[in-house]
Amino acid sequence: MKKFILLTIIIFVVVVGFSYGGSQDMVTSINLPTIRTELKPGDGREKVEEFCNICHSVDYITMQPKLSNAQWTATVNKMIKVFGAPVSQGDAEIIVNYLTTSYGARN
Repeated sequence: MKKFILLTIIIFVVVVGFSYGGSQDMVTSINLPTIRTELKPGDGREKVEEFCNICHSVDYITMQPKLSNAQWTATVNKMIKVFGAPVSQGDAEIIVNYLTTSYGARN
């Protein structure tokens, strides 16, 4: 009786394994178009593209509400201090100025 149960388990595992493994042959893929978001022209755009693209697309910038200079400064500082963005203080100032000018609130 033990041999019968063991044989049944082995057959079950083999059958399930083959049926599961066979389904991998049916995997399909799709190719999505590449859509590049263009940032507004302005002084500092290159720094934003250089540093911000390290961790995320620039889509995140263009989707933000119009933030004040203080809010953009806090956001850039968070990227540096919390997430470890390798941005110098000088480059951070250029980035904040660009973001405030191009995507900031009109005060």
